[in-house]
Amino acid sequence: MMYQRIYRPDSESRKKQIDTLKIYNANVLEIQEGSEYQVLFKSGKKDFIIHVSLSNDFPRDKPKLKISPNICHTWVNADGEITSAPGILNFTNHLDLGQVVQVIISEFVRTPPPLLESINASPCNREADIGRISPNVFPQSFSPPAATNKSRNYQNSVFHELSTMPLDELVFLNECSERQEEFLDNLPQSKEVNKQADDLINLIEETADNNLTKRDQLEGLQKAIHERLESVTKLVLETEQLNIKYQNLSDRFSPKNIKNQIATAAKTADNQSEHLCQQFLDGSMDVDKFVLEFMQKRTLAQMRKTKEEKLSQQLMILERAGF
Repeated sequence: MMYQRIYRPDSESRKKQIDTLKIYNANVLEIQEGSEYQVLFKSGKKDFIIHVSLSNDFPRDKPKLKISPNICHTWVNADGEITSAPGILNFTNHLDLGQVVQVIISEFVRTPPPLLESINASPCNREADIGRISPNVFPQSFSPPAATNKSRNYQNSVFHELSTMPLDELVFLNECSERQEEFLDNLPQSKEVNKQADDLINLIEETADNNLTKRDQLEGLQKAIHERLESVTKLVLETEQLNIKYQNLSDRFSPKNIKNQIATAAKTADNQSEHLCQQFLDGSMDVDKFVLEFMQKRTLAQMRKTKEEKLSQQLMILERAGF
């Protein structure tokens, strides 16, 4: 099956198309980069080459394919150009060049065609050769022989109906557009198409009705999802606030911060003891009070200095150990 591809700029689409030629086919030779390639294959006991020529407007233009040596086949004209293969007739930039060539090669390998040069007196009957085409080589994106047969059957049915009509009715049919529409609508193939269209419309309506019955369920699910999103948003906000609080406490009670605070407190106690000395020298404090408060401040300052030194040593050891 040939898959449709998303639209790409021409340069990129051209490169992708050429890449598919190398992906889907073996023995691909590059004659001129980006424009000419050869694909070698064997059919029966004969060696063949498909020459691939790409114009500047490819893939908007069809590729030109030519087989050598020339063969007698309904897809190939007298010059060896492959012009009637389904992939060439229906080629668009949404088809893969590689698979188009692969399908053609598969047909020639499955049903080896006769060489044109091997046909002597009798000319190559390309129309009769259509029966040689294998029915399994057409991908779903091509129009298969069955579709062609349906078209021919439709035409035959029209001609049969017209051939049985009297002359005056044929004249009336030719002059009256309403009679022409009525005539076409009454054909079995038209009735079949109309029936298929009606069945498709009914299927679409049933599908639409089925979808409508699920609307309440869908709205309920959408509401539940919305509520859960609100809950998740609230939890995320709370988590961020707790994380900020944790980070502040972590910074506040980190060993390094505690050491700095102890050092600051020790310096404060030292300054307070110095202030007491100044008050005693100025005569604003008696001896007993001075001695009591001075000893308290000096003892506090010394105790804090000792703690700060011990903590500094511990932190230094941890840093050396890689913590």
